[in-house]
Amino acid sequence: MRSKIVLGFSVISAFAGLAFAQEDDFDPEPVIAGRQAALREIGAAFKGITDELRKSQPAVALIRQYAQQIDDLAKQQHLWFPPGTGPESEIETAAKPEIWQQPAEFKASQTAMTEHAAKLVQVAAGNDVKAIRAQWQALGRTCKSCHDKFREEDD
Repeated sequence: MRSKIVLGFSVISAFAGLAFAQEDDFDPEPVIAGRQAALREIGAAFKGITDELRKSQPAVALIRQYAQQIDDLAKQQHLWFPPGTGPESEIETAAKPEIWQQPAEFKASQTAMTEHAAKLVQVAAGNDVKAIRAQWQALGRTCKSCHDKFREEDD
């Protein structure tokens, strides 16, 4: 858990530098690396919930921790795709150009993810595994919808 906290501070630090970056000296590499690390953390937490929900007796306390991790990271995602970190950076990523070409639609997808992540935290506060599973599925559909539109397919 400590490594996740450290990673979280590293990600926040990478993004905090954006506020002071001058266009001519902006280095997109740490921002892209930070967003990729954060997205991997979200994926790992989502998988953790998936693994728990496959068990006959899911550990709801563990699901709560994973849900909180997803929620904490989701709240930061508006910092992850600033101008200069798209195709023009010439750094290979899975992020499609549509993120920067359709910013309103992308922001709407981010907002939906943030809302579903917050709701998962709320639902996980209870012990109703059926309700947790339903909200986990809703969050998964939201993530898939964004990935379908704004993320390149894995090879």
